Amino acid sequence: MTAEQKATAKKALGITVQIAALLVITLQYAKSFSTPAMSAIGAAYAPAGVDSLMLKNIEGLPSLMAIVGAFAVGILERYMKKKTMLIIAMTCTLVGGVVAGLMPETIEGFYGILACRVVLGFGRGMIFPMASSFIADLFEGRQRDRLMSFKTAVGGLSGSVFQLIGGFLAVMSWRYSFIGYLFIIPIVAMIVLWLPEPDVKPAGTTADGKRGNALKSITVAAWIVILLAGVWNFFQFSYFTNISLCIKEAGLGDTGFAGIISSTQTLAAAVGAICYGAFLKGRLRGFDLPIALLGEAVGFWILTHIVSVPGYYAGAIVYGLAFGMFNPALILQIVKVLPKEGATLGLSLLAAAQNLCQYFSAYVLAFFAGLMGVAATGQFAGWNVAWPLATAMAVLVAVIIVITKAKHPELIAGLKEPGKQSDIEKTV
Repeated sequence: MTAEQKATAKKALGITVQIAALLVITLQYAKSFSTPAMSAIGAAYAPAGVDSLMLKNIEGLPSLMAIVGAFAVGILERYMKKKTMLIIAMTCTLVGGVVAGLMPETIEGFYGILACRVVLGFGRGMIFPMASSFIADLFEGRQRDRLMSFKTAVGGLSGSVFQLIGGFLAVMSWRYSFIGYLFIIPIVAMIVLWLPEPDVKPAGTTADGKRGNALKSITVAAWIVILLAGVWNFFQFSYFTNISLCIKEAGLGDTGFAGIISSTQTLAAAVGAICYGAFLKGRLRGFDLPIALLGEAVGFWILTHIVSVPGYYAGAIVYGLAFGMFNPALILQIVKVLPKEGATLGLSLLAAAQNLCQYFSAYVLAFFAGLMGVAATGQFAGWNVAWPLATAMAVLVAVIIVITKAKHPELIAGLKEPGKQSDIEKTV
């Protein structure tokens, strides 16, 4: 593609392309449709001999397969177009979701649901890195940064909406919560019609078009970001796994109150992401990530030390704001330290590391709880581990940033960039 053609292509990236790019992340949260139906599924399959441990695989398998799907993106991009991969991922999400609702209420039918969850999880794993890589590949400068932040907000809000729809459908039948995946068809259609193929060579492609070593495009700085982000996911997602359990153990309320607190956190995360993209990015002297980590640490501290209804609202809001800021800051940081052609592979490795560490989170938290002497705090043990380690992680990341700023400030994503508008921004 010539320089003139590239300029023309950039000007064509109007509002519909931006909408389509943001809609990709909503498919990552489509799993929320069936989450409210878990108890109904358990009741339906109990006569077939399905126990609670087997039932947990309905939620666990998609997370496990997401690791495989994320890795697959980095491999498949060398053999097919990115939009083709995205269509495969969307098909897996749609088919894996809807078909599960058609299974008979027998043990064979239950295993059929699990097979569908494997397909769904694979597609979900592919979508996670691609939701960021399409934005990174298609957009530049401030427009890219804002869209990355808005992506986090759109994802969280869509998950809440999908869960509400799924809950309403599950009241009628557990099957309807799966058939609710049909609601994503308009989203899929808009993505297929509006989202263009990025003009970026796959990682490892040589100047003459031959395939080289893709991992050579992953810089040392990117590996450090991937490692630290993966490690932090051992602790970060303890909020989501423990919130309802801690509320129950503390006697603060029922599942309804837990749902309200979760919704509060989701809304706060959306606000945090929007605020970060709108005016915080570039104003924190590059310390975006450690500030977000400290915010999450404060949220965990509130939840473990102010165990009351007002305290839990405050903790959810603080954690949510920080979580909403952390995600776009992390994505922008890894994109910053990667060459353009390495963005998709780097993001797929990041997603795989995060999903892998999230999967083993419970075991790691239990180990540290014993090591730190907080195992006796029951369901609060994970958070009692998370808040001091989040503080330590924030200090570590801040030190790395200070050292990097002194020698290679161009590697820090949070530093203020020149006020020059990109061609894309001028068309918006």
